[in-house]
Formats: sequence, structure tokens, C-alpha cells
Amino acid sequence: MRVRAAHAIAAVVTALLATGCGSSPAEEVEDWYSGGGEKQLRQMAEDAGRVNEVSTRTLDVIGTACQDLAKHAPAAETLEPIPDELAQENRAQALTALREGAAERTAGAAAKDESAAGRGVRTIQLDSSTASTSCPR
Repeated sequence: MRVRAAHAIAAVVTALLATGCGSSPAEEVEDWYSGGGEKQLRQMAEDAGRVNEVSTRTLDVIGTACQDLAKHAPAAETLEPIPDELAQENRAQALTALREGAAERTAGAAAKDESAAGRGVRTIQLDSSTASTSCPR
């Protein structure tokens, strides 16, 4: 299963830039994206993709990938909110799921608990994909 989370986060901003929908002007969203949003979205996508890539490997390899995701999540969470309420709400939910999934996966790997590690990756793959790419009409 491919990680949909990373793509969903990036798709939120991409859809907003392409369509200009939302509660704020498209220029504000574009400014957010070019002012650090793109960098953080790409980092989260890369980290989540790496977790997915190694999800069937040994727990120590999985743990390292999740530690990287957990290490980068705070920078993404401290970035200014997206100037579109729905996109920001979806982004916040996705970031929370990525952070929580990485923490659970890292703890599971450290404890050699494959069940906990599996729950963590499911959180990363499924719960963080709640970010919607559709705009309200």
C-alpha cells in the first residue's frame, strides 16, 4: 500500500493553488506555499514515503524512518497556518496523525513490538490521509 498521507497533504495546497478556492484569496495561499509551506510539505511527504518504503523491513530500519518523520514534524507544525480554513484544518489533522503514527511506530520498534509498530504505520498511512483535496462550492 502506498502512503496516501504525504500525497494528500501536498494535494491540499496544490488544489488550492490550481483552483483558487477557499476562504482566502489564492495569492495568500500561494504566499504561504512559497514562504515555507512547500518545503515542509515536501519534507513530510518524503518522510512518510520513506516509512511506507521500509514498512516491511526490520523494526530497527522502520524505527529509523519514523524517527526522521518525528524529528521533522515539529517544524511543519510551527509553520504559519494555511490562509484557508478547510485546508488548514485538514493539514493539522494530517500532521497530528503523522506525528502520532511516527511516535507509536518508533516506540513499537524500540520495544520490538511489531503490533504497536504496525499500528503506527497504519496511522501514518490511513489517518493522515484525511486531508481533503476538494474545495467547497
